[in-house]
Amino acid sequence: MAGKQTRTAPNVRVVSHHPWRQGLLLGVVVLVTLAGALGGYWLGQASGALDSTYLSAIERLNATNEDAIQRLQAQLVESELAREVDAAAARTLRDSIRGLKDELASLTEEVTFYKSLMAPSSVARGLQIADFELTAMDAPGRYTFHLLLTQVEARRDWVQGAATLVVHGRQPQTTGSDKATTIVERVLPLTEIVEGDSYPLKFRFRYFQDLTGVISLPAGFEPERIVVTAEKRGASPLDRSFDWTVAG
Repeated sequence: MAGKQTRTAPNVRVVSHHPWRQGLLLGVVVLVTLAGALGGYWLGQASGALDSTYLSAIERLNATNEDAIQRLQAQLVESELAREVDAAAARTLRDSIRGLKDELASLTEEVTFYKSLMAPSSVARGLQIADFELTAMDAPGRYTFHLLLTQVEARRDWVQGAATLVVHGRQPQTTGSDKATTIVERVLPLTEIVEGDSYPLKFRFRYFQDLTGVISLPAGFEPERIVVTAEKRGASPLDRSFDWTVAG
């Protein structure tokens, strides 16, 4: 027939049906899943146990280190305390030695002084300038002096006379048109340094006499030594030089 279409039969694929394979695949999947879960759980347990062991070891090491640190700190404190005690003891000992030396020097001077009074045959005879001492006052350039005179004789009569003081030192001096400053030597006699109007210093004694007064130095003057001159009637003057040393 002219208008009649021919219908083509569709391609048909025949697939064999095996229901047991699907069950096997499903079982394999389940087994793999269970194995993975069990493996993960085991690994988690093992990792947790390892972490716990490591943490415990670190904690024990930390505790040991803390104990060691505490022991070392205690030893350090004890060592520093012992060092401070030793230093304090050393300072005390040095001060004691210094004090004993000063006391010994003072006693030696006293022994010499009293020996000169009681046993004149063993020391130099006649008028003696025994000692000269300076003590600083509050005002700059002002000092208190003590001059000790003694007489060493087997038979002591009254001795009288006068003493003078002369200070040797240096002082800046401006000279020339350029106002240049130079250091020059200068000698200050008793009349320029001792306050008061008693010139010279009179003395009269049989055994000893302590003469005191106040010395005032001009600004800028640097004293180096002081020369004491004592002269009694009928005898040659006696001179003695002392370094400028201020007590205390």
